[in-house]
This record gives sequence, structure tokens and C-alpha cells, in this order.
Amino acid sequence: MLRDFLPSRALLPLVCWSLLLAGAPVRAQDAGKISEILRKAEAAPKKTPAPASKPAKKKEPLPVFLLRDRGRIPAQPAFDAISVRTQYGILRIPREQLVTVRFAMRVDPVLLEKATGLLARMESGNEAEEEAATAALVDLGARALPALRQLAADTASGARTRALEIIAKIEKTGKRRSSGRDAYKGTRDEIQTDLMTFRGEVLTEAFPLETRYGKLQLRAVDLESIRFKPDGKTSRVLDVAPRYQPAGTWLDTRLDVGKNKVLTIKSSGETSVGNWSLTSDPEGTNRYNSFKSSKGFLMLSLVGKIGKSGKPFKVGKKYRKRSKAAGRLYLAIQPFDYEPAGVDGHYKSMVSITDGP
Repeated sequence: MLRDFLPSRALLPLVCWSLLLAGAPVRAQDAGKISEILRKAEAAPKKTPAPASKPAKKKEPLPVFLLRDRGRIPAQPAFDAISVRTQYGILRIPREQLVTVRFAMRVDPVLLEKATGLLARMESGNEAEEEAATAALVDLGARALPALRQLAADTASGARTRALEIIAKIEKTGKRRSSGRDAYKGTRDEIQTDLMTFRGEVLTEAFPLETRYGKLQLRAVDLESIRFKPDGKTSRVLDVAPRYQPAGTWLDTRLDVGKNKVLTIKSSGETSVGNWSLTSDPEGTNRYNSFKSSKGFLMLSLVGKIGKSGKPFKVGKKYRKRSKAAGRLYLAIQPFDYEPAGVDGHYKSMVSITDGP
């Protein structure tokens, strides 16, 4: 075969150079140049293409630690979880699942010691000193209320009376609020996670943080709340199938809506009833509306309720309202009354719960 007589690829530059020398002696100098170019080309290292640069990762906003003295500290938590005592036992909640933590007022040991000393000065018999001690206790404000209440319950009758007087003055002077935000007035800490909201006692006494200026340790007693996610936001995408109906089984979203939280639900998708040549979006259909649908909602419309015994409301394509009650969110599709089991398709709902506005 002809290919058996052809030189291999590796010998091709050498053959070309020999032919040039043999056929054209006058061009021996050019042949040398060609040979040198070929040699350098084969010896040169092959360039590997530069790897494509990865798109920069979008930075998540830092959690915000809100202090009772109105301070705000955006910082990276240096802890992995918090421990919470509930009536069912102690829970350990991973930091990644936390949305917000609101702290009930605690007895500050530093303020307790200070209040004890000032109450003692009020018993000195010196009118000027007693007035100064009273003013100093009132200036401590709402932060001192837990310590004063503890002293009022534990001390002798004289000091108890003084402590109750100071408590009344602090509440009367309007210094009850520790900040411009609506202060949390619960007696137990409120913990909101991606899955639920519950109350208990946060057992973590101090939170280690990393800030741009260095490391910090924040005491739980100094904290009003922690927002681990922007605006205390919880969101989830859900598929609502026609089998979830108000008169039967509702879809449990596994999202707990707090009182006065803003609930937003944006929905899309399509349902259809083949035997009736009918399609609908989450707003529902008014075809065949001579048959009254239960609860007054359009057939195939998306509806919701807060709490198992909550009053159903229309969700439609877009719903946004501040909740008046707290409870679990449930969703369902109003049935097609003529053929409830003949509905296909589903609605996709983006549910978000925020603090507002």
C-alpha cells in the first residue's frame, strides 16, 4: 500500500529538509531556517487555556444584633447553634436555620447589684442622698425593672416598698421602652426558624461575634433581638395540588405566621378540567358560576387560612396583608363543584413572612 512508503509524521520535517537540500542547493540557507522554525515549534510547551473565571459569589447580609440601648451591630456570628429550654426539653438549633430571636427582659447581675446599693442609700435617713438615689434608680430605666421586681419580691418590707415606688415611677415616666422600636414584652424568648416559631428560654448567656473591628462578646441580657436574615424574612416555594381542598385536607405549609407579621403570597400556574374544557389560574374561574361555590370563593381559586380553625381567605395571584392572629399557614384550591376529582395541574406559590413595613 502507498501509505506504507510514506514517512511518519515525526520524520516529516526531516524529510522536507532533506528534499530541499537535495533539490535546491542554492536554498540551503532557507532550508536551515525552516528546520530551525520546525524544531522550535515542536519544542515549545503547549499553552493550556486559562480556566474561566467563576462569577463572584453574592455576599449574604450580615446578621444584625439589636441592643437595648438602641445600638445595632452587624457581625458574623462565631457560634454554630443556640440552646433553648422549652416545656418539651432543651433544643439545639443550628445557626443557619435561625431567622430572628427576640429576648425577654432578664435580670442583669450588674444592675441588680447597683439597684441593691441604691435602695440601701434610700434608707440612709439623709434626704439629699435619698433623692439622689431615687433619681439614679429611675434613670436606669426599663433595663432595671427585672432586677427591681426581684428585689421587691425578695427583700424586707421597707426596701420592698421603695422598690415598688421606683418601678411605678419608671413605668410612669415613659422610660419603659428601651429603644425606638416596638419593644418585645413577652415573658419568654421568641425564636423564629425556617420551619416554626416558638417560645422558650435561650440558655446561651453570651454570643461571640466577629466584626470588622475585632471580636466581641455580647451578653444576652444586653440584647433586644437578633435578626439572622434580612427583615426577619422567611420564604418558601410551595406546590399546591387540587387534592388540597377547603372542605377536606389543607396543605400544611410548615410556616408559622406571627401576629402583626406581613404575609405575602405570590402564585402562578394553571389547573384544568379536561371534561369541561376549562382552565384557570389562582384567581379562579367564573365559568359555570350559576352553581354557588362554598364560602363564596370562585371555583379553582387559591385560598388560605392561618391556624386550623382560622377563617379562610382568598389568596389568588397576589396576597399581602399584616396578620391579625398567629398560627400555621394552610393553603388549598377551591374545588370545581361539578367534578371535584377531575382537576389536573397545580399552583406554585412563593410565601414570605416579614416584619414589615
